Amino acid sequence: MKDFKIKYQRAYEGIVPSADVVDSICNKLEKRSRKQQRGAASIIRPAAAVCISMVLLSVTFLPVMAKSIPAVYNIIEKYAPALTDFVLPVKKSDTSHGITMQVEAVHVEENTAEMIVSFFDAEGNGKDLINGKIDMYDSYDLQSYGADCEIGGCSFLEYDREEGKAYFKIDVTTDGKFDRGKLRLSVHQILVQSSEEKQWISLENLIKNPETRLVPLNGTSGSWNQEEIVNYIGLSEDGLRSEVPVMSIVKADKSMAETLIVTGVGYYDGILRIQTCRGNFSDADRHMRAFLVDSEGNERENDFSITWQEEADGERLLFDEAWFIVEESELQNIRLYGIFYMTEGNVEGNWEVTCGLK
Repeated sequence: MKDFKIKYQRAYEGIVPSADVVDSICNKLEKRSRKQQRGAASIIRPAAAVCISMVLLSVTFLPVMAKSIPAVYNIIEKYAPALTDFVLPVKKSDTSHGITMQVEAVHVEENTAEMIVSFFDAEGNGKDLINGKIDMYDSYDLQSYGADCEIGGCSFLEYDREEGKAYFKIDVTTDGKFDRGKLRLSVHQILVQSSEEKQWISLENLIKNPETRLVPLNGTSGSWNQEEIVNYIGLSEDGLRSEVPVMSIVKADKSMAETLIVTGVGYYDGILRIQTCRGNFSDADRHMRAFLVDSEGNERENDFSITWQEEADGERLLFDEAWFIVEESELQNIRLYGIFYMTEGNVEGNWEVTCGLK
C-alpha cells in the first residue's frame, strides 16, 4: 500500500498542464472578467477561478518558472540538473563594494545543502569587476541551527557574458541537520582577476643530484598509490611523513610574495622535479600544472606533487614540487611545459544572504 501511495504521488506531481491549456484558461478568464455581469455569484466565480489558477500555477509550475529564467536555468541544467526545480522564485541578494551576490537555487536534504550562487557588478557601480572567471577562495560560510562541523566544497561553474554573472556551486555536509527555516550564507572575499598562460620550461639548466633539505609537509596530490608514496617519501608512525626532502636551490625572499615562478628543475632518485614558488597565498591563488612531452609527442601530467610553506620577513610563501618518474636516459628526449594559473584582485565585501525554505 505504501509503495502504491508513493507511485501515485509521484505520478500526480508529474502532471503539468501544457502551454495551450494554460493559454486557453487565461483567455477564458480574461473574456469573462470583461463581461459586465451582475449578482454576487457572477462576481465570485471569476475571483474563484483566478484563485484556482493561481494555486495551480504555484503548485505545479516551479519547473516552468525556472525555465522562464533561461540564463539561470541553462546554467543549473548544465552543471546541477538536480537543482532545476529549486530555483528561488524570489531572489535573495546582498551588495557590497559594488558587487552583488545572489542565491539562485537552494536544495536542503537532512544534513546536506546545495546552492547555486552568482556574482555580478551592482547597477551604477561604475566598475567592471566581474568580467570573467572569479574565485570565492574558500571564504564562504554556511550556517544553520543544528548544523555543526560543516565540511564543503565550492566550484566555479561559468561566466555568462550576456548577463555579466559568474556562477558557483556550493556543496556542504554537516554532522547535524540543516534547519530549512533559516540558512545563512556568508562570503568574505572573492578574487576577480583570473588568467592562465602556457609556458615552456627549459631543461638547459637542469641540476642533477641537487642538494636537498627537509621541510614540513603541507599537502600532496597526484596519482601515486600508498605503496609508491611509501617508497619515495616514507611514512611516520601516524601516517605520511611530517617532513620531506626538497631541492635546496633557492632561498625564500619577501620579493617573491606576489609571483608565480619556476625556481629550479632538478633530477635525483629517478625523479624529475620542477620547483615553483606560488607567493603569498592570503589574498591570491597561484599555481602551475606541469606536463611532460616525450619524443613521440605524448603528454602526461606529473605523477605526484608536494607543497610546503616558508617564511621570509613576515611573509608566508607557498612552494611546491611537481614530480615525474623518468629514466635518466630519457632526459635528452623530453620537453616540459606548465600552465600558469593566477587568480588575484582581492575584494573583501562580507556578503550575507539568509534564505528561508519552509
